[in-house]
Amino acid sequence: MPALSLDDQGTRTALIRAGLDLFGRHGFEASSIRQIAQAAGVNSAGIAYHFGGKGGLREACAQSIVETIRQRLLGDAAPPPVPVDLGPDAALEAILALVGRATTFIVRNPESEAIARFVVREMMEPSPAFDILYEGLVGPVHGRLCRLWAAATGMEAEAERTRIGVFAMIGQLLYFRLARPAVTRRMGWSGIGEAEERAIAGSIRSAITATILAARGERP
Repeated sequence: MPALSLDDQGTRTALIRAGLDLFGRHGFEASSIRQIAQAAGVNSAGIAYHFGGKGGLREACAQSIVETIRQRLLGDAAPPPVPVDLGPDAALEAILALVGRATTFIVRNPESEAIARFVVREMMEPSPAFDILYEGLVGPVHGRLCRLWAAATGMEAEAERTRIGVFAMIGQLLYFRLARPAVTRRMGWSGIGEAEERAIAGSIRSAITATILAARGERP
């Protein structure tokens, strides 16, 4: 495929952003090609030209999420493997560093709202876009965290307890995005800025550290 011109790339990016927002807010079926094109500020023919149709746009939205999150969390599309000789304390710090980056993105970055809505819909009603999210993001990131968890605790990376523990850890992070209105109202916050982010990150960091130390048989 020939390289896209700057205009073509701009159109493609605008359509993906509009698709993320509308698919997440209203669902795939309820978001018309006309509405998406109007939100993107482009001709509706651009969806067929760039993506082959609305289904292709939904899959491109999923791929965009994969690339964005992997870059923000892992710093690379293909991060190096977890070293086999990584010590428990170094593994714990690696987990906390990754979780810290995720916390900042989830609670402070405006992009996270549209991404969260899109991902939740795909989790509730999986489409071919879910496969892209799972194979490109959920599986690799969860697997990496499981290997780090194993190095930090001495447990097996693919043990049921490890995998569930990692899902529980991820759930803590996602709650502060998905339940943001409830969190801010209950906390009496007008929004989530630097101070609120530090409070959230500190609480999550403490919970993860305590869980890992308990798995090692140590007191927090």
